[in-house]
Amino acid sequence: MVQMDLIKVTLETLRLLKMVVPVMFIGLLTSNVFFSLPHVRRLIEPIDRLTSFANLRCGSVIFAFLAHPIAGLSVLSDLYRKNALNRDEVTVIFLISLIPRNIRIVLMFLAPVAFSTLGFILGLIYTLLETLSRLGVILIGIILGRRLIRNGCTIDDNRFEDTTIRESVIRSVRLFFRTLAIFVPSVFIVMLILDLGFLNMLNSACRPVLDIFGLPSSGLIIIAAGTSSMIAGIGVAGSLLAKGIVDHFSVLVSLFIASMFHGIVECLRRTLAMNVSFFGTKLGVKLTMINFAVREVACVVALMILTMVHKLEIV
Repeated sequence: MVQMDLIKVTLETLRLLKMVVPVMFIGLLTSNVFFSLPHVRRLIEPIDRLTSFANLRCGSVIFAFLAHPIAGLSVLSDLYRKNALNRDEVTVIFLISLIPRNIRIVLMFLAPVAFSTLGFILGLIYTLLETLSRLGVILIGIILGRRLIRNGCTIDDNRFEDTTIRESVIRSVRLFFRTLAIFVPSVFIVMLILDLGFLNMLNSACRPVLDIFGLPSSGLIIIAAGTSSMIAGIGVAGSLLAKGIVDHFSVLVSLFIASMFHGIVECLRRTLAMNVSFFGTKLGVKLTMINFAVREVACVVALMILTMVHKLEIV
């Protein structure tokens, strides 16, 4: 029995690594090669001005996050390891990076599925709630976090100058294997935890939540599906809505509850391992908790808004 479980966990780990590792390598390689090009500085300066409201000028890092989250993490990690940034500065920049990262997640992955399965109006409401609640929480975090940067901080982009493409490739490969050495065992351990019944525990914890919001038992189906995959949760919600099993309010509430539980799974499955790989255990765990807190608080805000609007019989 244990052997079968280990085989299953190993296969699940390999399946996830098959999706993540190539993207990680391409992200690292692209970012390092890209920043070796002199024309990049022209694109960084406008972003520098935008980030100055947080007492930081970190256009190069945020630009990397716009390209891809892993590319941004690699640049931020490189600056931290070279002592160009301290922990407080990394923390605030990480918070700022959550703006493009969350917009990317909502617009590229969640919104297309929501509009196609929930319909235009409900899909629009869901997308706006996801986007605005996340951005609102992130902006509050940045305003609070800027106090950590008393004297301001400007990232020196000169480190990207006079670097050949060959040197950039070598640096990317070294960082890739160093990251992989921590990432792979971390993912395997988390997959083992999930296989021991962690998802079942989360689904069981959903039942009292349904009573709080007065949701039908069918809401549990949406939450269960969304716990492992939000795209799956949205798809299930659309099917139940089309059959008239759930109403609009139940769909939205169930999706945001699912998002809260999915945040736990995503934190353990990918985010924690990734951040620890790039920033070490202490700072990696801290950044993971910040990422997790933003998502959970945003879901709570969305649920509060939905509850208040529902009392006014708008949704």
